[in-house]
Amino acid sequence: MLSVFISSNRAEFIEERKFIKEKIEEDEHLKKIFEIFVFEEDSAKTIPATEHFINKVAEADIYIGLIGKSYGKIYRDGLSSTEYEYNVYDSNKNNSYFFIKEVDNEMDREKQSREFIERISKKTTWKSFETKEMLLKLVKEALEDYLNAIFSNKRFDKTLIRKSTCDDVDEESLHLFFDCLKDESFKRLKEERDYDKILEYIGAGEIDNDGHFHLNNTGALFFAKDIDKFNIDHDVKMVRFNGNDRLDIIDSKTSKNSFFKIINEFEIFFKKNTRLGSIFEGFKRIDIPEYPINAVREALVNALAHRDYNMQGHCITFYIYDDRIEVISPGALIYPLTVDNLGINLNPIHRNEAICNIFAKTIYMEHFGTGIKRMRNEMQRSGLKEPEFYNENNFFTVILRGPNGKLIKPNDLENYPTLDLNDYNLNERQIELLNNMNKKNIVYTYNSYAEEFNISYSTSKRDLNKLIDHNLIQKRSIGRTNIFYL
Repeated sequence: MLSVFISSNRAEFIEERKFIKEKIEEDEHLKKIFEIFVFEEDSAKTIPATEHFINKVAEADIYIGLIGKSYGKIYRDGLSSTEYEYNVYDSNKNNSYFFIKEVDNEMDREKQSREFIERISKKTTWKSFETKEMLLKLVKEALEDYLNAIFSNKRFDKTLIRKSTCDDVDEESLHLFFDCLKDESFKRLKEERDYDKILEYIGAGEIDNDGHFHLNNTGALFFAKDIDKFNIDHDVKMVRFNGNDRLDIIDSKTSKNSFFKIINEFEIFFKKNTRLGSIFEGFKRIDIPEYPINAVREALVNALAHRDYNMQGHCITFYIYDDRIEVISPGALIYPLTVDNLGINLNPIHRNEAICNIFAKTIYMEHFGTGIKRMRNEMQRSGLKEPEFYNENNFFTVILRGPNGKLIKPNDLENYPTLDLNDYNLNERQIELLNNMNKKNIVYTYNSYAEEFNISYSTSKRDLNKLIDHNLIQKRSIGRTNIFYL
């Protein structure tokens, strides 16, 4: 049996508490699963009542809190019994549901009740009710949600979050989705203002029979303002280490945002913490990143799409070392996938189908089941080793080996960012300097450049400063000497 603790100001809600207990115990389905505890009928006779109900709330699987006009008598630590019981429960578990009785004017509530509502609103979503019959309906929905998440055969990604509403949707995340859509027909959805219908259409939630929209877990991960409110472990931890082990951290960031915001944060972190080299082909400069960003992004998106979100207390990690990048995701490969048949299986298998369905509508996932192959192709095209995959200890790891400080000329330069040096109106000296820096790894000073090309110091300074202004070379000061390099 699963225990449910109903907490409230007893004097104000004695009728509702008894009514809920009575009706749940009459329900042929729910009475076999849930044991309802209310203080009026379940107080122990052998130990002090206060000790008994505090023990009960600490042991409860689910906490249901009712808030009305009155805060209630102060019980302990300056708190009412309701808020104190919530503290006891919340310190151990997180399956709490609040229902607030409507009032004509919010100022009719006692100040402490309003403050309690404000406090819980930062962590969970509550629902309002007018009658005990409406309250019973909401409580039953909450219990069914709990069963769906714990016992039913419903997939995590499609499980509905009944305590969510349209107010939980982040418009910025929704617009990021529109901006990265592949199909022009889907982009027309942006013109619609009925976000609930859009989200239901793409599989991010449902509109119930009463016309109220609720996100599912997938919708929360992509579009919720505060995913933590729904107790979904979804953090991504990004770290740049100094060297090839985890001893010295140069930079780090942990993101708890929705998926498209995480991807944007990842790209900023990646570009900030990896190197960019350049090669010169005639009058063109071609920029070569240390790693192909498409392959690295693919590894991250795969982790977001395929991780096991039922594994509590873990996060996706994105680690950059001097010689490699590692992306580690909670959850082993699902049967029949193995490391050996990754990218080969023609029938894609997904742990989180609804998440993949939304990603597949965007530029971040081209087709189901092709991500591993694209990752391999991108690394090969960049002249780097193929990705390494490890499926161990209920975690899946992708390792992308880098050039280890070298600049590797890719096999195919067509798709790399290119600058036409003719656009900068450079002279022959400046072009030759860029080629020398690139091919011979030469570092210049104002004096060495002037001497090599037999020009004055002022001309040398003018030439080099122009290249700096166009961001074609870099400058570093060592003592009183300025050195210039690619």
